[in-house]
Amino acid sequence: MNSFLICRAFTLIVFLSTIFSHEAFSSPVVTIYEYHQFPPMVVSQSKRIGLSFGFARYLTQESKGKYRFDVKVVDMQTLQENLDDGLSGMVIFVNPIWFSDNEMEKYLWTDSVLTLRDEIVSKKEKPFSYIDKNSFKGKIIGGIEGYTYPVLDEMVKLGNTSRVNAKSDLENLKKLKEGVELDAVIVNEGPLKFYSQILGIEDDVFLSSQPSGEYKVKILLTKDLLPVYQFVAEIISKLDSDDDWVTLKNLYLP
Repeated sequence: MNSFLICRAFTLIVFLSTIFSHEAFSSPVVTIYEYHQFPPMVVSQSKRIGLSFGFARYLTQESKGKYRFDVKVVDMQTLQENLDDGLSGMVIFVNPIWFSDNEMEKYLWTDSVLTLRDEIVSKKEKPFSYIDKNSFKGKIIGGIEGYTYPVLDEMVKLGNTSRVNAKSDLENLKKLKEGVELDAVIVNEGPLKFYSQILGIEDDVFLSSQPSGEYKVKILLTKDLLPVYQFVAEIISKLDSDDDWVTLKNLYLP
């Protein structure tokens, strides 16, 4: 665990606690289901440090006692299965395509909250540059189990590319470091910055100038939570002008 980042996070929590007087524990609880079990969304689950935990506290304060938002960490497959079975709740920092809801009709969706970037990472001694889908031909690419990579997945379906799944970005980067037969791995920019420092590989990796993808992430709410959606949507519309959110975002994102 990166002690510097944890110290910064603790400092921010103290800062936010000063601003955010208290949580209204008698308020209705809205569960945020978080499957991003890695930095910067989840830095320490036990200490409740990370962008997702901070965002939950931020929403709680902004509701002024109307709601209390609480993060529950789950895996992606379980979350999708439970949503299909009628689970009630929120999912933050996600894209409709990942939940088979391209038309945004199955769930309630806010406007975009962040723009995230999936980097394509290879070893400097064997650099891989991505230009278009044909760049993947004949390559072995590492991804995360259960995640969708539209261009890569298309090439895999056509039989032109091999995709090897791991359970986390950290596992993929370890494979790359250890020389496992991978031409490249796809890693989100936040975890890449964090884990490359932990593994000591910042100077050993090559980043394609063109990423695998840039995508805007939103907040998903199930349709039974229409009043919560209306509150959250209003908050999101003013998010970038809110100093507390900007401070929180700058702590965790590159």
